[in-house]
Amino acid sequence: MIDAVVDASIRRSDRQNTLADIVRDTGLSRATAHAIVSELIDLGWLHRNDRGGITLGGSLLATASRALESDRLAAAARPVLADLVASLGIPAFLARRIDDSTITVVEYAAPRPRGDHQAQAFAVGRRIGLRPPICREFLAWEPDDTQVRWVERAPAGERARLRQALTAVAERGFSIERINDEHRAVIDALTTMSSVPESLRQRVGALVSELSAVDYLPDELTGEVGAVTVGAPVVEDGRVIAAVVACPNATMPADDLRDIGSAAVEAAGLLTSTAF
Repeated sequence: MIDAVVDASIRRSDRQNTLADIVRDTGLSRATAHAIVSELIDLGWLHRNDRGGITLGGSLLATASRALESDRLAAAARPVLADLVASLGIPAFLARRIDDSTITVVEYAAPRPRGDHQAQAFAVGRRIGLRPPICREFLAWEPDDTQVRWVERAPAGERARLRQALTAVAERGFSIERINDEHRAVIDALTTMSSVPESLRQRVGALVSELSAVDYLPDELTGEVGAVTVGAPVVEDGRVIAAVVACPNATMPADDLRDIGSAAVEAAGLLTSTAF
Protein backbone atom coordinates (compact mmCIF):
# COMPACT_ATOMS: atom_id res chain seq x y z
CA MET A 1 0.00 0.00 0.00
CA ILE A 2 2.86 2.35 0.75
CA ASP A 3 4.33 1.78 -2.70
CA ALA A 4 0.93 2.56 -4.26
CA VAL A 5 0.81 5.93 -2.50
CA VAL A 6 4.37 6.78 -3.54
CA ASP A 7 3.70 5.63 -7.12
CA ALA A 8 0.62 7.84 -7.26
CA SER A 9 2.68 10.81 -6.08
CA ILE A 10 5.39 10.12 -8.67
CA ARG A 11 2.92 9.74 -11.54
CA ARG A 12 1.46 13.14 -10.72
CA SER A 13 4.73 14.80 -9.74
CA ASP A 14 4.02 17.64 -12.20
CA ARG A 15 1.37 19.00 -9.87
CA GLN A 16 0.39 18.96 -6.22
CA ASN A 17 -1.79 16.01 -5.28
CA THR A 18 -4.56 16.16 -2.75
CA LEU A 19 -5.57 13.34 -0.47
CA ALA A 20 -8.64 12.87 -2.68
CA ASP A 21 -6.37 12.40 -5.73
CA ILE A 22 -4.39 9.71 -3.94
CA VAL A 23 -7.56 7.93 -2.78
CA ARG A 24 -8.88 7.93 -6.36
CA ASP A 25 -5.60 6.80 -7.93
CA THR A 26 -4.87 4.01 -5.42
CA GLY A 27 -8.35 2.75 -4.61
CA LEU A 28 -7.52 2.89 -0.90
CA SER A 29 -10.03 4.04 1.66
CA ARG A 30 -9.67 7.65 2.75
CA ALA A 31 -8.72 6.58 6.29
CA THR A 32 -6.01 4.19 5.06
CA ALA A 33 -4.63 6.70 2.56
CA HIS A 34 -4.58 9.42 5.23
CA ALA A 35 -2.68 7.17 7.67
CA ILE A 36 -0.08 6.20 5.05
CA VAL A 37 0.37 9.77 3.80
CA SER A 38 0.81 11.03 7.37
CA GLU A 39 3.49 8.41 8.06
CA LEU A 40 5.33 9.22 4.82
CA ILE A 41 5.21 12.93 5.65
CA ASP A 42 6.73 12.17 9.07
CA LEU A 43 9.51 10.25 7.30
CA GLY A 44 10.11 13.12 4.88
CA TRP A 45 9.15 10.99 1.86
CA LEU A 46 6.15 13.23 1.13
CA HIS A 47 5.52 16.91 1.87
CA ARG A 48 2.20 18.67 2.55
CA ASN A 49 2.03 22.44 2.09
CA ASP A 50 -0.23 24.91 3.88
CA ARG A 51 -2.97 24.43 1.26
CA GLY A 52 -2.98 20.65 1.67
CA GLY A 53 -1.11 19.91 -1.54
CA ILE A 54 1.05 16.76 -1.35
CA THR A 55 4.36 16.46 -3.22
CA LEU A 56 7.45 14.29 -3.05
CA GLY A 57 9.57 15.01 0.03
CA GLY A 58 13.23 15.79 0.30
CA SER A 59 14.11 12.56 2.12
CA LEU A 60 12.66 10.39 -0.65
CA LEU A 61 14.54 12.35 -3.30
CA ALA A 62 17.77 12.09 -1.30
CA THR A 63 17.27 8.34 -0.85
CA ALA A 64 16.64 7.90 -4.57
CA SER A 65 19.74 9.94 -5.35
CA ARG A 66 21.88 7.77 -3.06
CA ALA A 67 20.48 4.64 -4.68
CA LEU A 68 21.39 5.92 -8.14
CA GLU A 69 24.88 6.85 -6.95
CA SER A 70 25.28 3.38 -5.44
CA ASP A 71 24.24 1.80 -8.74
CA ARG A 72 26.78 3.92 -10.61
CA LEU A 73 29.51 3.04 -8.13
CA ALA A 74 28.68 -0.67 -8.29
CA ALA A 75 28.71 -0.61 -12.09
CA ALA A 76 32.06 1.19 -12.13
CA ALA A 77 33.47 -1.23 -9.55
CA ARG A 78 32.78 -4.45 -11.46
CA PRO A 79 35.60 -4.17 -14.01
CA VAL A 80 37.94 -2.68 -11.40
CA LEU A 81 37.34 -5.59 -9.02
CA ALA A 82 37.66 -8.08 -11.87
CA ASP A 83 41.07 -6.65 -12.78
CA LEU A 84 42.16 -6.65 -9.13
CA VAL A 85 41.12 -10.28 -8.66
CA ALA A 86 42.84 -11.30 -11.89
CA SER A 87 46.09 -9.60 -10.90
CA LEU A 88 46.20 -10.83 -7.29
CA GLY A 89 44.45 -14.18 -7.58
CA ILE A 90 42.39 -13.54 -4.44
CA PRO A 91 38.78 -12.43 -3.79
CA ALA A 92 37.88 -8.76 -3.44
CA PHE A 93 34.75 -6.79 -2.69
CA LEU A 94 33.41 -3.25 -2.59
CA ALA A 95 31.83 -1.99 0.63
CA ARG A 96 29.79 1.22 0.55
CA ARG A 97 28.84 3.53 3.40
CA ILE A 98 25.07 3.60 3.97
CA ASP A 99 25.14 6.09 6.83
CA ASP A 100 27.39 7.10 9.70
CA SER A 101 27.03 3.73 11.42
CA THR A 102 26.67 1.12 8.67
CA ILE A 103 28.32 -0.11 5.48
CA THR A 104 27.11 -2.76 3.05
CA VAL A 105 28.79 -5.09 0.56
CA VAL A 106 27.67 -4.03 -2.94
CA GLU A 107 29.97 -6.10 -5.19
CA TYR A 108 32.01 -9.28 -4.71
CA ALA A 109 34.44 -10.94 -7.12
CA ALA A 110 36.55 -14.08 -6.78
CA PRO A 111 38.90 -16.15 -8.92
CA ARG A 112 36.78 -19.25 -8.23
CA PRO A 113 33.02 -19.98 -8.06
CA ARG A 114 31.05 -18.34 -5.27
CA GLY A 115 31.06 -21.33 -2.96
CA ASP A 116 34.08 -20.32 -0.94
CA HIS A 117 33.90 -19.31 2.70
CA GLN A 118 34.66 -15.66 2.04
CA ALA A 119 31.86 -15.38 -0.53
CA GLN A 120 29.46 -16.33 2.26
CA ALA A 121 31.10 -13.99 4.76
CA PHE A 122 30.98 -11.03 2.36
CA ALA A 123 27.72 -11.74 0.52
CA VAL A 124 26.33 -8.84 -1.50
CA GLY A 125 23.80 -7.00 0.63
CA ARG A 126 25.43 -7.91 3.93
CA ARG A 127 25.42 -4.99 6.36
CA ILE A 128 28.37 -4.36 8.64
CA GLY A 129 28.36 -1.95 11.56
CA LEU A 130 31.00 0.78 11.60
CA ARG A 131 32.07 -0.23 15.08
CA PRO A 132 35.55 -0.59 16.55
CA PRO A 133 37.85 -2.24 15.82
CA ILE A 134 36.74 -3.02 12.23
CA CYS A 135 36.25 -0.79 9.16
CA ARG A 136 39.22 1.41 10.04
CA GLU A 137 39.64 2.52 6.43
CA PHE A 138 36.31 4.36 6.80
CA LEU A 139 37.49 6.19 9.94
CA ALA A 140 41.18 6.94 9.39
CA TRP A 141 40.45 10.11 7.38
CA GLU A 142 37.49 11.34 9.44
CA PRO A 143 37.73 14.51 11.59
CA ASP A 144 39.39 14.09 14.97
CA ASP A 145 36.13 14.37 16.94
CA THR A 146 34.53 11.61 14.86
CA GLN A 147 37.53 9.36 15.44
CA VAL A 148 37.45 10.07 19.17
CA ARG A 149 33.76 9.09 19.41
CA TRP A 150 34.44 5.88 17.45
CA VAL A 151 37.45 4.90 19.57
CA GLU A 152 35.55 5.55 22.80
CA ARG A 153 33.04 2.86 21.83
CA ALA A 154 35.82 0.26 22.20
CA PRO A 155 36.85 -1.34 25.51
CA ALA A 156 39.20 0.95 27.42
CA GLY A 157 42.13 -1.43 27.04
CA GLU A 158 41.93 -1.31 23.23
CA ARG A 159 41.63 2.44 22.71
CA ALA A 160 45.31 3.39 22.66
CA ARG A 161 46.00 0.69 20.08
CA LEU A 162 43.05 1.83 17.96
CA ARG A 163 44.30 5.42 17.91
CA GLN A 164 47.71 4.20 16.77
CA ALA A 165 46.10 1.96 14.15
CA LEU A 166 44.06 4.81 12.66
CA THR A 167 47.23 6.88 12.31
CA ALA A 168 49.03 3.95 10.67
CA VAL A 169 46.16 3.39 8.22
CA ALA A 170 46.09 7.06 7.22
CA GLU A 171 49.86 7.12 6.67
CA ARG A 172 50.00 3.78 4.85
CA GLY A 173 46.84 4.26 2.79
CA PHE A 174 45.09 0.99 3.67
CA SER A 175 43.90 -1.04 6.64
CA ILE A 176 44.88 -4.62 7.43
CA GLU A 177 42.48 -6.92 9.27
CA ARG A 178 44.54 -9.52 11.07
CA ILE A 179 41.75 -11.62 12.55
CA ASN A 180 38.33 -12.90 11.53
CA ASP A 181 35.27 -14.14 13.44
CA GLU A 182 36.80 -17.59 13.92
CA HIS A 183 39.90 -16.04 15.48
CA ARG A 184 37.66 -13.99 17.78
CA ALA A 185 35.93 -17.20 18.90
CA VAL A 186 39.33 -18.69 19.79
CA ILE A 187 40.23 -15.52 21.69
CA ASP A 188 36.95 -15.66 23.63
CA ALA A 189 37.58 -19.31 24.53
CA LEU A 190 41.14 -18.61 25.66
CA THR A 191 40.18 -15.62 27.78
CA THR A 192 37.51 -17.62 29.64
CA MET A 193 39.92 -20.39 30.70
CA SER A 194 40.12 -20.34 34.48
CA SER A 195 41.53 -23.62 35.83
CA VAL A 196 44.97 -23.60 34.23
CA PRO A 197 48.48 -23.51 35.76
CA GLU A 198 50.18 -20.13 36.01
CA SER A 199 52.85 -21.08 33.46
CA LEU A 200 50.18 -21.99 30.92
CA ARG A 201 48.19 -18.89 31.79
CA GLN A 202 51.17 -16.74 30.77
CA ARG A 203 51.44 -18.55 27.45
CA VAL A 204 47.71 -18.15 26.88
CA GLY A 205 47.98 -14.45 27.65
CA ALA A 206 50.78 -14.01 25.13
CA LEU A 207 48.78 -15.91 22.49
CA VAL A 208 45.69 -13.80 23.10
CA SER A 209 47.75 -10.62 22.76
CA GLU A 210 49.16 -11.82 19.46
CA LEU A 211 45.80 -12.94 18.10
CA SER A 212 43.85 -9.86 19.14
CA ALA A 213 46.25 -7.12 17.99
CA VAL A 214 44.45 -4.61 15.78
CA ASP A 215 46.07 -3.91 12.40
CA TYR A 216 49.84 -3.50 12.01
CA LEU A 217 51.84 -0.53 13.21
CA PRO A 218 54.82 0.48 11.02
CA ASP A 219 57.46 -1.39 13.04
CA GLU A 220 55.33 -4.56 13.12
CA LEU A 221 55.00 -4.99 9.37
CA THR A 222 58.10 -7.16 9.00
CA GLY A 223 58.89 -10.81 8.35
CA GLU A 224 55.95 -13.19 7.94
CA VAL A 225 52.61 -11.47 8.54
CA GLY A 226 49.00 -12.58 8.33
CA ALA A 227 46.05 -10.75 6.82
CA VAL A 228 42.40 -11.62 6.33
CA THR A 229 41.46 -8.43 4.46
CA VAL A 230 43.14 -5.27 3.18
CA GLY A 231 40.92 -2.20 2.69
CA ALA A 232 41.59 1.00 0.73
CA PRO A 233 39.33 4.09 0.64
CA VAL A 234 37.14 5.37 -2.19
CA VAL A 235 36.66 9.10 -1.68
CA GLU A 236 33.93 11.52 -2.77
CA ASP A 237 34.00 15.20 -1.83
CA GLY A 238 36.76 14.60 0.70
CA ARG A 239 35.02 11.79 2.57
CA VAL A 240 35.47 8.02 2.43
CA ILE A 241 32.19 6.69 1.02
CA ALA A 242 33.36 3.18 0.08
CA ALA A 243 36.31 0.81 0.25
CA VAL A 244 37.93 -1.67 -2.08
CA VAL A 245 38.77 -4.69 0.06
CA ALA A 246 41.14 -7.46 -1.05
CA CYS A 247 40.89 -10.77 0.83
CA PRO A 248 44.21 -12.66 1.03
CA ASN A 249 43.23 -14.62 4.16
CA ALA A 250 46.78 -15.94 4.40
CA THR A 251 50.23 -15.50 5.90
CA MET A 252 52.90 -14.02 3.63
CA PRO A 253 56.08 -11.90 3.60
CA ALA A 254 55.43 -8.31 4.64
CA ASP A 255 56.50 -7.02 1.21
CA ASP A 256 53.85 -9.19 -0.46
CA LEU A 257 51.21 -7.75 1.85
CA ARG A 258 52.34 -4.23 0.98
CA ASP A 259 51.96 -5.13 -2.70
CA ILE A 260 48.37 -6.23 -2.08
CA GLY A 261 47.74 -2.98 -0.22
CA SER A 262 49.20 -0.94 -3.06
CA ALA A 263 47.00 -2.78 -5.58
CA ALA A 264 43.90 -2.12 -3.46
CA VAL A 265 44.84 1.56 -3.14
CA GLU A 266 45.30 1.81 -6.91
CA ALA A 267 41.90 0.20 -7.55
CA ALA A 268 40.20 2.48 -5.02
CA GLY A 269 41.89 5.51 -6.57
CA LEU A 270 40.61 4.50 -9.99
CA LEU A 271 37.06 4.35 -8.64
CA THR A 272 37.50 7.69 -6.91
CA SER A 273 38.50 9.31 -10.19
CA THR A 274 35.94 7.64 -12.48
CA ALA A 275 32.77 6.80 -10.54
CA PHE A 276 31.64 10.30 -9.58
